[in-house]
Amino acid sequence: MTLVVQAASDQGLKRPHNEDTFACWSSDDPRDRDRGALLVVADGMGGSRAGEVASKLAVESVLRTYREGRDGVLADLLSSIENANRTVHEASLARPELRGMGTTLTAAVVREREVYVGHVGDSRAYLVSGGGIRQLTRDHSLVAQLVESRQITPEQARTDPRRNVVTRSVGVGGSVEIDAERVEPGLQDGDTVLLCTDGLHGLVTDEELARAASGADLRRACDDLIALAKQRGGHDNITVILARVG
Repeated sequence: MTLVVQAASDQGLKRPHNEDTFACWSSDDPRDRDRGALLVVADGMGGSRAGEVASKLAVESVLRTYREGRDGVLADLLSSIENANRTVHEASLARPELRGMGTTLTAAVVREREVYVGHVGDSRAYLVSGGGIRQLTRDHSLVAQLVESRQITPEQARTDPRRNVVTRSVGVGGSVEIDAERVEPGLQDGDTVLLCTDGLHGLVTDEELARAASGADLRRACDDLIALAKQRGGHDNITVILARVG
């Protein structure tokens, strides 16, 4: 099996700096062949540059902990996010200017034809297959709760002024509830795993994500998706990772 990965991040048109962080890791060491490829996106929150610090600390912590883990992919993915939460929270307590900072975090491990996802917040993971798209994560946000309780429609949620209010985030508290699971069914040739922050999925529809991520050129797909989000206002930082199985 081969895995082709492309990623891109953009400040957008409204924010003074980019508080998103992303990373992609796989090992060339034969002893690590069962670790798969780790993909991570995080969207930081906090005053001044605290959000940028939070997302960077969280992603670095996930990479470090997952690389060192030996308890199995899902257990190691879960513990890496737990450790990221502790790392960010302890840094916020140690430095007054970072007090209260936090970040979303969505991570996926692609191992052969298996996909594992760990998630906190409202960044997302999708699976694009056969031209269709399936959201693999559930948003931890106020508007998602309102949609689930049928107080607003999914269409209303896209423009609701409360759409940036998250109900879970990494680092704000000493512990956090994490969604982590193996995705079923497994991957087929040509399937693409897509991770992104809300600066993308808040402005680009699922159908548009699927269309771009189904194209032959993943580098171009990343660039086109960011350009589309900016064309529609680019009010937030924009990050996307695409990983295609062959």
